[in-house]
Amino acid sequence: MASPSRPPLDPARLSVKEAKGFSHLRQLLLAPEQTELERLKNRLDHYILEPSDVGRVLPDAIRLRAQQDSRLLSSMIPITQEALSLSIKQSPQLISDSIAPILGPAIRKAITRAMRGMVQSLNQTLEYSMSWKGLQWRWEAFRTGKSFAEVLLLHTLRFRVEQVFLIHKKTGILLNHVVADGISGQGEEVISGMLTAIQDFVRDSFGQKQEDGLESLRIGDLTVWIDQGSGAILAGVIRGDPPMELRDVFQEALETIHAQFSELLQSFHGDTTVFQEARLPLEDCLQAQFEKKSKGISWVVWVLLGALIVGIGLWAYQAYSEQQRWRQLLERVEQEPGLVITGVQEEGVPAIVNGLRDPLAINPEQILSDLDYSSQQVVFRLKPFMDLTPEFVRARAMIQLRPPSTVVLGGEGRTLTLSGEASHAWIEQTRLLGPIIPGVSHIEMKQLVDTDVKQFETVKASLERKILAFGVGESDLREDQESVLMDIARTIQALDHSAWTLHMTARIHILGFSSPDGTNEVNANLRGRRAQTVQRELETGPLQAVSLMAEGSSPEVSPAVFSQDSPVPQGRHVVFRVVETPSRLSQNRQ
Repeated sequence: MASPSRPPLDPARLSVKEAKGFSHLRQLLLAPEQTELERLKNRLDHYILEPSDVGRVLPDAIRLRAQQDSRLLSSMIPITQEALSLSIKQSPQLISDSIAPILGPAIRKAITRAMRGMVQSLNQTLEYSMSWKGLQWRWEAFRTGKSFAEVLLLHTLRFRVEQVFLIHKKTGILLNHVVADGISGQGEEVISGMLTAIQDFVRDSFGQKQEDGLESLRIGDLTVWIDQGSGAILAGVIRGDPPMELRDVFQEALETIHAQFSELLQSFHGDTTVFQEARLPLEDCLQAQFEKKSKGISWVVWVLLGALIVGIGLWAYQAYSEQQRWRQLLERVEQEPGLVITGVQEEGVPAIVNGLRDPLAINPEQILSDLDYSSQQVVFRLKPFMDLTPEFVRARAMIQLRPPSTVVLGGEGRTLTLSGEASHAWIEQTRLLGPIIPGVSHIEMKQLVDTDVKQFETVKASLERKILAFGVGESDLREDQESVLMDIARTIQALDHSAWTLHMTARIHILGFSSPDGTNEVNANLRGRRAQTVQRELETGPLQAVSLMAEGSSPEVSPAVFSQDSPVPQGRHVVFRVVETPSRLSQNRQ
């Protein structure tokens, strides 16, 4: 039997105990869901957009928004410009390294194109400027009022691409446009629209497909070549008769543009600034070709080439001569004694030569004058020094000692050798000054003759040869001996002067002699009186360095030698003997 249905529980009618139980049961059953709902409510009430959330969807959002229109790109231009400007200020090297791979090829290509055009124009001008045909064309230019370059172009041009258009295929908008040098482009937008309209007209008139199009058209001496691409059209305005190989150039440029700008061409919405980089492939299409002269090279070219060769030869000869002259200057300076080069600065004018110079060496200005150099071309910066080679040691000795012409200076190493004859005063001075001469440590004077000592010895020997004769048993001078006595007095005066010059003293012994006749006492007394008589006669003049001493000799016969016909009896005479101060004389003779 079925039980009757229980009415639903009403929480409000439950007792406190039952309400607590029901609440506990609900918490056990619904606690996880209530916690999650509470967390979601709290997040919605205090919503904060996390960067990680934006980062997950931002790339796709930008890509999808950019596909719709260009508003996103336009809004990002100011921010991108400011960011790029700030980046350039903060890290210029980073930006330079980043754009170098792009700028390098572009600059090289632009320079190559400019140089090619300049060389081609120069070749044409040189080839036709002074030839007979060139003179005719100059007359034509004068007659028609055109420039010679225009007439030359008119007669020698085979073809030249003057303008190249890059047109968006779907919209017909001009994306980029380049013009050859010397051509003024006008109405590019109109020309682009006209080409698009002509293609549409031809396509509609002849029932062609959308992919088909007009490939070329001719207007006067101008030809327009058109190459179709999937997203763009390339049109070139050509003067003359272009070769078919030029088609390959146009197609290659168009393929390059499609490879680089395929996405931009598909999503194009009127912004042509993004196609500025397409200028380089378009400029490659600006080609030209001229007729070559059938005959050989013009004589003007040969003349100019010869003048160029002669000029280069003269320049090379002058440069070589100048180099040789400069090398000769350096070698001359290095060979000069007393000059030492420590460095050369050849950059700039004047050239600077650094080094050392002995005060006795040659003046470098004299070397410059000999080699036709001026002080504005070469400057010497030389510091003083002492050259201790024997040549300069002798030169300094000559200056400081000032030797007489009778003295010869020589020597090896640090020894100075003197030979010849010199006065005693100069020799004494040389003994003092010689050792202080730079480079001299010893002076050798063995071969140097003291002329004052020599004079002293000569006068001494002359005096010791003098003899005064006396009569038998007499102590007075005979009348015939007066002249001899005067000669002896002059000799003694000369001896006194020579001894004074040598700073020495000497004693003259007057020795009286007698004959063996008579007693010893009488003879001894007679010898002494004879010596004293001569002393009295000779002491009349002043003497400074010598003194006289009279003394009788021994009874032996005088050693003086007389000739057999001498009127003086042997032994009846007076002779002289000079005795110097040993220490002083030996010092003077060393």
